[in-house]
Amino acid sequence: MRWKSLALAAGFAAVAALPRPAAAVDLALVLLNDVSKSMDDGEYALVKDGYRAAFSDPEVIAALLGNTGGIAVTYVEFSGRDEIQRVLDWQVLSDAASAHAFGEAVAAAPRSSAGNTSLAGGLAAAARMLQDSDFGAARQVIDIASDHPHDGGRCEPIRDAAVAAGITINALPIIDDRQIGTIDGRLGYSEARWGSESIMEFYLRTVVGGPGGFAVEARSYAVFGEALKRKLLLEFIAEPPADADGDIFTLAADG
Repeated sequence: MRWKSLALAAGFAAVAALPRPAAAVDLALVLLNDVSKSMDDGEYALVKDGYRAAFSDPEVIAALLGNTGGIAVTYVEFSGRDEIQRVLDWQVLSDAASAHAFGEAVAAAPRSSAGNTSLAGGLAAAARMLQDSDFGAARQVIDIASDHPHDGGRCEPIRDAAVAAGITINALPIIDDRQIGTIDGRLGYSEARWGSESIMEFYLRTVVGGPGGFAVEARSYAVFGEALKRKLLLEFIAEPPADADGDIFTLAADG
């Protein structure tokens, strides 16, 4: 439809006008978002609305302004191993206008894929983006949002290598309580718990890492935006203490 084309054009024009990254930024942040087939179109719309709201929120903008060198941020979507897409390239956010434009551009961008979930592949790609960038002494953070409940042990060595390279990984696990199967045709189970381990336990054990690393739990897609806001506030404001070593801060956005 014509109005959708106009909205997309406006979003990309806005992000194109943002200032390009400089090496002196305070924080380099990869926003890594799972868009695999477990997320339906309605849930994807809630995620996009959450990015728009979070990057226009007065508290988030106030936290952003506390970074005198600005924040370099890129938005990446992933699903399958060959479906990892940098949707928005590195941009420097330094004021309310640039933050608002970034959020609008994320919201306007079309979905890049909807395949299976390669959590480890997305994490490895995000780490490479940070290692290939040129941000001097900036804090380097991966912010991963996903409802995927397990990965067969593939994320842990990638997480460990990223942490060894000076990267902090924070997680926003999305809890999906929809029933996906039964045991003996009687006892139901959902993606909120895979075997004996909950989604939050999985992310804390195998994904979160680095100085000041933490997780914010979204109890449904409806509260994704609030969880993202809380996460950005911690990432924008918190400067990990010198002796921090993978501390975990767990919050829950219950609506």
